[in-house]
Amino acid sequence: MSEKRKSRNNRDEQVIEVSELGTPFVKNTHVAFVFHRHHFKGKIKKQLRNSAIIDFDSDYKESSTALELKQKVVISYSKMKLV
Repeated sequence: MSEKRKSRNNRDEQVIEVSELGTPFVKNTHVAFVFHRHHFKGKIKKQLRNSAIIDFDSDYKESSTALELKQKVVISYSKMKLV
């Protein structure tokens, strides 16, 4: 069991290299994106290599999409725009 914890801690401490496309999309930046043909806005929670985890804005928190996804969604940098 201690081995699993070690590997998980190493994963949490890893530095994620963000692609060139993701440089303008830093943490807590407001963005607009399209998900399943619906337009949404949100705030970047965490950057990944080619995408970001986004929290839905309060205007969209009651939408069925946001409720199904538990208020978070992963979107590619190429599919989002700065607001």
